[in-house]
Amino acid sequence: MSLKPRWPGPAPDAGGPGAASGADSGISPIDPSGPFRARRVPQPSSSTGGPQAAVRAITRGRTALVRATPQLDLRDPMLPAALRFARRHGADILPSPILGAWRTRTLSANAQERETPWLLGFDATPNSPAYDTPDRTGAMWRPRERDWLERDATGFGQRLLGPIALAENVDFLAALEDDPSPAIAGTAAEILREIQPRMEADLADCITGTDPWHDTFALWLLARRPGALALLHPLALAIATRYGTLANRLAGLVCGTRFPFEGVPLTSANAQLGVALWTLDYRPTLLAGIVAFVRSHRTPDGGFADEGQFADPLTTLAAADLLSTLDPAFDPAPTADWFARTQEPAGWWRALDPEVPWLTAAVVEWLEAAERPFAERFRWPAYQRVDLDRKTSIPGYVAFDRLARVFEAVPGIASAPVALAFGDLAGFREFNNAFGQEMGDRVLRTFATALSEIDASLAIRDGGDEFLIVGAPTRTGLVEDLERFGAAWPTRFSSEYGPQAGVVAPRFVVSTIEGRDLRAARERLGRAISGVKAEAPEPPPEGVLRRLER
Repeated sequence: MSLKPRWPGPAPDAGGPGAASGADSGISPIDPSGPFRARRVPQPSSSTGGPQAAVRAITRGRTALVRATPQLDLRDPMLPAALRFARRHGADILPSPILGAWRTRTLSANAQERETPWLLGFDATPNSPAYDTPDRTGAMWRPRERDWLERDATGFGQRLLGPIALAENVDFLAALEDDPSPAIAGTAAEILREIQPRMEADLADCITGTDPWHDTFALWLLARRPGALALLHPLALAIATRYGTLANRLAGLVCGTRFPFEGVPLTSANAQLGVALWTLDYRPTLLAGIVAFVRSHRTPDGGFADEGQFADPLTTLAAADLLSTLDPAFDPAPTADWFARTQEPAGWWRALDPEVPWLTAAVVEWLEAAERPFAERFRWPAYQRVDLDRKTSIPGYVAFDRLARVFEAVPGIASAPVALAFGDLAGFREFNNAFGQEMGDRVLRTFATALSEIDASLAIRDGGDEFLIVGAPTRTGLVEDLERFGAAWPTRFSSEYGPQAGVVAPRFVVSTIEGRDLRAARERLGRAISGVKAEAPEPPPEGVLRRLER
């Protein structure tokens, strides 16, 4: 990572890719001898990558990005995304050089540099040489917008890059606020405080509803980064409200507002909005229509595209992100194969140019997730602090009710098996009377925290000392996990409250139903737990568990 100057562009009269008469048909007809960078455009493909193509693509992408990260310019706005990926894959790269460079810019006299310490670059070209192509040829993921690129290459590139930098870099700084190093944590907090007003203003522009692709792209990116979403949640919700309302007026779908997509439902924007609506737990009634629309727009070669275009990496990534996490019937293999076929020999994925490190990291992470079962890919809504039960810090019954609506509406989930458990704490009232309400509230928090640690499930406080545990659709083994939970509970309780407090033991009733029956199953389990209470008023410390057949 260094502060190298940007490398010189080709001389105006230099020949370039496509200058010869036998140019690759994938090269954009933009004259490479003129002021514009030659660019390849998406092309359909009927070939297959083979059974291990996705695995090889993951390896190539991971290797390329981990190797390139130390070479990226410190002003490259994609550096934090690359750094996060590299550290996740074992690279030991410190964040302090980035923070130092950014802090230097925020302390400068230039207002623009104080508000945005990274550089979005110019002319939609790579911001670091490390991920440029050998032939200096870029890409153009939406050929129908080529005129826009020619008119204002810098603005076109920043329209793509700005939302990525905002979400990734705010999340990067938010995570570093908790760094064990006081110097790193303090610097991150100072930078975040300096840039937050500008970030809020940029997001506020997305509420007007004039650029559906860009605005939902920014929203989708925020929904993928918990730290940034927590910090900017009110604005994310405002964008979702705006586009949810617009979609509701247009048969439940987002349409383009400008040529060449005016009045056309956009696969990209709807996929992006769908992920955000689910993550924000907002307007769940729109999800079924959005999922069905996006699913119907997979191209024969396995990718996804907006109207009148071939499949491109950005639209495919957004659509695959939605369907692979919300639709058990979606088979990710054809899309994984498409990504493997469209990867550059060097290991990169490229939509335009300046976004390459982020896009490559995102595609590799999606390919890795696509190899796992649906229950492990499924994502729960990102509940914010205001949505959580005050005593237990987990979602309350309102969250269950909204969850049930989605499970009823989305076809793949409606017919999928879902495990549901209803539990309570035996003797909790007596414990509360003996040790006081403050201690009782602590027990509820301990129990809720322990339940929330069960993989591929969501713990919900139903009320009082009663809780629900919802398994991810298609998840198996919840009964066995709750049995292990019960076996470990006495030790956990005693270590927290001491042997003199005894053990407030759990009781569970578990059933597996179809997703559409979640609400009815909760009523049946609620009645069944009353029978278990009568049957086992004083259960052993590890508690009791009963299965309830459908």
